[in-house]
Amino acid sequence: MMGKLKLPRLLSNGMIVQQKKSVRIWGMDEPGRTVTVTFLDMEYSGQVSEAGEWEIFTRPADAGSGYQMQIRDDTGEEKRIDDIAVGDVFFCSGQSNMELHIERVMDRYPEEIGKCANKDIRTFKIIENPEFHGPLADHKSGEWKAVSEDTFPEFSATAYFFAKHMYQMAGVPVGLIDASLGGSRIETWMSRDMLAGYEDFLAVADRYEEEAFVQEQLARNQRQAQQWHSRLDSMDIGLQEDWPRTAFDTSAWQEIEIPFFFRDTPLKGFIGSVWFYREFTVGESLAGKEAKLWLGTIVDSDTVYVNGVQVGHTDYQYPPRKYTVPEGLLKAGKNTIVIRVEVEIGHGRFTDEKMYALFREDARVDLSGKWLYRIGASCDMIGETDFVSWKPTALYNGMTAPCHKYVCAGILWYQGESNTHETADRYRDLMERMIAGYRARWGEDLPFIYVQLPNFRVERYGADRDDVINDWPCVREEQRRALKIPGTGMVTAIDLGEDNDLHPLDKEDIGVRLAMQAMKLLYGKESECEGPQIEDIRVEKEGDAWKLTLTFCQATGLHANEEPNLEGVTADKRQALSEIRDFELVDEKGVLHRASARIVEKQVLLTCTEQMEAVREVRYCYHNTNTGALLYNGEGFPMTPFQVQINDRS
Repeated sequence: MMGKLKLPRLLSNGMIVQQKKSVRIWGMDEPGRTVTVTFLDMEYSGQVSEAGEWEIFTRPADAGSGYQMQIRDDTGEEKRIDDIAVGDVFFCSGQSNMELHIERVMDRYPEEIGKCANKDIRTFKIIENPEFHGPLADHKSGEWKAVSEDTFPEFSATAYFFAKHMYQMAGVPVGLIDASLGGSRIETWMSRDMLAGYEDFLAVADRYEEEAFVQEQLARNQRQAQQWHSRLDSMDIGLQEDWPRTAFDTSAWQEIEIPFFFRDTPLKGFIGSVWFYREFTVGESLAGKEAKLWLGTIVDSDTVYVNGVQVGHTDYQYPPRKYTVPEGLLKAGKNTIVIRVEVEIGHGRFTDEKMYALFREDARVDLSGKWLYRIGASCDMIGETDFVSWKPTALYNGMTAPCHKYVCAGILWYQGESNTHETADRYRDLMERMIAGYRARWGEDLPFIYVQLPNFRVERYGADRDDVINDWPCVREEQRRALKIPGTGMVTAIDLGEDNDLHPLDKEDIGVRLAMQAMKLLYGKESECEGPQIEDIRVEKEGDAWKLTLTFCQATGLHANEEPNLEGVTADKRQALSEIRDFELVDEKGVLHRASARIVEKQVLLTCTEQMEAVREVRYCYHNTNTGALLYNGEGFPMTPFQVQINDRS
C-alpha cells in the first residue's frame, strides 16, 4: 500500500534551506492527520487540512551543513531528508544566458573544473515544462546536486559564478533553484493575474489551453522541418554527387573569403544549401593525431567533413562549432575540408571575429581566408517554428509557481533578448508586474537582481529583409528605469558581451557583479558595486554651439577605457574604441546629432556645433553596441547606457 505522506521535489536530499528565516516545510497527507517535523533538535507539528495539505514553519537557523530532517505523521509513516545545508537560496530564472551550461564556456575557464568542488554550492535544475492549465503544485523534475567535477558542466554558468563569489564573500552555503529556458520571453514567466490587461497575451494563453491545438502545433513544427530538410536534401546536387567523399571538378566553384555575411556577397538573401571546399596542408606535428576543429558559428546549420569523413554537425545557429578530428584521419601533406551549410530564412553567415582553425597545443592551421563555394540547392524559406514553451504563462505555471513556498534570499534574473523584437516598449511594465507578483507569491519583498542586456551586434531585419533593426537599446533603457523599484539591483553589462555572439563566454564577471549586488542588498555591504548613473543635465547655448554638463552619481574616478584589450580587433577599430564616441543629442525633430565629450571629475561636458533649435534628449550607448570607448568609475564598473529627456531625470 502506497504511503499518504508526500513531499515536494524541492524538499529532498541535499537541499539548502534559507538561513535566518522561518522556513516552510510542506506536503500532502491524509486529512486530519498530524505531521511532525524534527530539525536541528527541534520538533514542530501541524494538522493536515481537508484538502490533504499541510505546512509547518521551522525557527530561523544560522548557516551550516550536514543536517538531517525527519517528517512523520501520527500513523508512523515517515520521510527523512539527509545532507541538508542552511545558507542563502536564490531563485535563478531567465533565458539562454541564465540557462547556458558551464560546458559551453569550459574553454574560457579550463582550470575551473579542477577547483570547483564545493559541497556548499548546490543547484536544483528544473527541466523545461510548459503548462497552460494553471500553476502546478509540484515540479515534474529536479534534484539537488552539489558542484563537483562530475556535476560542474551541468551548472548554469551565470548562477555558478554568482554562487562561487557569493560563497567567497559571505562564507555561507549557496543554493540555486535554476528555472530558465533559452529563447523564453518575460511573459512566459508570468501568471495570468500578473498579465491582467494584456489582452493579447491572455488570448494566446487561452488558445494554448486547448491540448489538441498544442499537440497539432508541435506536430506541425516537426512535420514542416522534416519536409523542408527532406526536400532540400532531395534537390541537393552535392549530396547526389557525394561531394564530401569524391573528387570533383572545381571549375564551376567560386572563391569567397571566410568568415563572411551572406548579405555582403552574391549569396545575399539565399535560402537553401551551400557547399564550401578548401585544401590545407598538414605537417608531421598534426599528421595522424587527434585535433580540434573550430569554425566559429554558422547560420543556420552545418555538416563538416575532413578527408571525406564527417567530423561534426550542428542543427542550429547558436552553438560554437567546436569539433574533434579523430586520430588517424589527418595525413601529412594535402587534406580537404568540406562544409555543407543550410540557410533557412536568408540570413546566412560565417560569424566574423571568431576562430576558424585546426589545432593542437603544438600546431595550428588557419582556416580563415580563401575557400571555394557552390550552391547545392535553393528553396523557399522554412516554415516558422511555434515555440510553445515561450507562450504567456507557460513556464510560470510549470516551473516557477511550484517554487513559491520555498523560502529564499533573493531572485536573479537574466532575460530580455527575446523581448527586443515585439514588446521592448512594454518591458519595464512587465518587469514591475513580475517583481510585484513574485514578491506577493513569496510573501516578502525579496531582492530582485538582474542583468541589463550586454553589447551585441544584433541582426534583425525589417519587412524588406535589408534594414537592420536596432532594438536592444530600448530594452536596456526599460531595465535601467526599473531600478526605481525598491529592493532591485542591476548589473550593467555593456562591456561583458560579445558583439558577434548572443551567448558571451564571460560569465564570471557577470557572476561577480551579481554577487556584489546581492551582498549590498542582503548584507548591507557598502563597497561600490554599480557604475556611473546619470543624475543631472544642464543645457546652455554659446553662440552656435550647444554645451551640456552631465553629472553622475557612483562616478568617483570617472574615466574612459583608453586602451581596450581586444585581441584580434583591427587597428582602425582599436583607434575608434580609444575615443569617446557614444554620446548623442536628439533635437526637436527627432534628429540625432553626435556630441564630443570631455570628462571633468564626476561630470561629462558635451559640445555639439550642429544646427538645431533645441536639445530634447541625451543618449549614451543607445545602440546595440558601443562604437567608442566606454566610461568607468574608479572601481571598474561601466557607465549604464541611458536615454534621458532633458526635462526628465528618470
